[in-house]
Amino acid sequence: MRRKVSHLLALVVIGALAIGLMAGPADAKMSAKQKVHVRAQLRKAVKKNPRVVSKRWFLKKASLVDFTLPITIKLRNSGNGTAQSLTSNPNNATIDLGASLGKREIDLGGKLGGEIQFHDSFDGGALGNVDLVLNPEGGKYLTSTSLPLLWNPNVSGAGKFWDLGLASANAAEGGCSNFTGTSDLPFDSYGFQGGPYPGVPVFNITGTAPTGGMVPVNPGIDSIDNLTTSGIPGNLNNLGGQAQPFPSGAGAPGGFGPVPSYKDAVLRTGPLKLSVASTGITVPTTGGPDGTQTTTIGRSGGQANLFGNIPGKSYGIDVTVSLATQINSILRAVDSDAQRVREGAKWPAALFNCRQAYTGSVPNYIPDVHLKGSLKISPAITPAGDLRIAKASLTSLAEPYPTHVALAACLSPYSVLAATNANNADASTYLVPTGVTSTFTTSQLPADTSSYARVGSASNPDFSAAGACDQTQTQLTKDAGFAGLINATSANGYSSFATSSDGSKVSVTGDITVNDVEADVIIGDR
Repeated sequence: MRRKVSHLLALVVIGALAIGLMAGPADAKMSAKQKVHVRAQLRKAVKKNPRVVSKRWFLKKASLVDFTLPITIKLRNSGNGTAQSLTSNPNNATIDLGASLGKREIDLGGKLGGEIQFHDSFDGGALGNVDLVLNPEGGKYLTSTSLPLLWNPNVSGAGKFWDLGLASANAAEGGCSNFTGTSDLPFDSYGFQGGPYPGVPVFNITGTAPTGGMVPVNPGIDSIDNLTTSGIPGNLNNLGGQAQPFPSGAGAPGGFGPVPSYKDAVLRTGPLKLSVASTGITVPTTGGPDGTQTTTIGRSGGQANLFGNIPGKSYGIDVTVSLATQINSILRAVDSDAQRVREGAKWPAALFNCRQAYTGSVPNYIPDVHLKGSLKISPAITPAGDLRIAKASLTSLAEPYPTHVALAACLSPYSVLAATNANNADASTYLVPTGVTSTFTTSQLPADTSSYARVGSASNPDFSAAGACDQTQTQLTKDAGFAGLINATSANGYSSFATSSDGSKVSVTGDITVNDVEADVIIGDR
């Protein structure tokens, strides 16, 4: 009897084990219709209580139906895309351009679209591990501050004035130290009788005698005081958080001399729009950084753990992102050569001394930025009305080296930064008016220096009208004497390597280190 009872119990245990083993596969083999139903239930549960994603029952169901949660990763406290008015920005990176050019801070904002994909633990994924995917589609992008590249200390140097080159033979070095404010500047008498004048004197067509006409000069949008060390991205006048972004001292170009200020920038990028690069493309493409090695863009994304660190690692997020951007440059003219404004002639380039111009764009790619960090489930409604599911903190995972990149900028001006005036100077040649014996009115000038109308605004610039680098310039630019660059050929005495280059683009290499990125993980498309 005892033997029969023991046999019976053994059969019961074996039967129970068999049923238990079959239960898992039975749940996993739901029909497609059932999976759709379960996914809909999971989405409703997340919207009702975002913290539910950390519950074990949720993770089990999500893994069984290959649940994907659409998310938006929005950078926190950047003053970009939020309802807050902020004066500081924790999101920044450093780009090291080498000993000659030094290091620059670049501050970031904006958002990227992506997905959280839940693992099935039976497929080798640890509990709480999820895939993070960053999508190139959807029109979402990060924004940056303007990146200052080259400088001239005469721009803000004491005693370096804007009007020297307009009337003298450049006996002294010109600068832009007094090119400030929104009022008309006086014009000193260098080389003329009398003065100072209320503007730049106008001469007859031969340039031999003044007519009595005066061209007023108002710095307006080009005032060097408009530039700031703000870290709020997306504004073409915000140059990041460094008051002295350029190298100085014994190891700097020029050795010991005046310490350059951020106001001394003569070549800088506009604010960058950095989108996730499409997977599988080989870069650089046509128009990219010249002479750089090509690479194939991989998938942007990685892995995270909802409960802590990824098994085997000391951090909870491990992602790699590749970014694409179009770089437009902003140039400032300094110490122009002497030219006279002559009635009936084209507006001379010297009249735009200390003013800014912008260029066409160059496509750039920043591949394989490797980041690590932490993820904390932090459900909340943000001030912008977003439903947050978690907070993420990220820094560079520079092992063994920082992200090495090659960047290209355009040197060929396309248009003045100020808005063209009602005289339609961009579409056709507009000559200096004749017969004006007093100070010109605003409508008689080629540009309205109080407005950014051509590029939108300082806080939301749009350089799309410029097209690619060294495309057809505006008529005002061509009338000032510049109509683009041409290839340097061996027939003209240049070495053979230069035959495909026109000098319109310059490439620099650098190492990028992400110092800190603080982001909200938002549910859905926001």
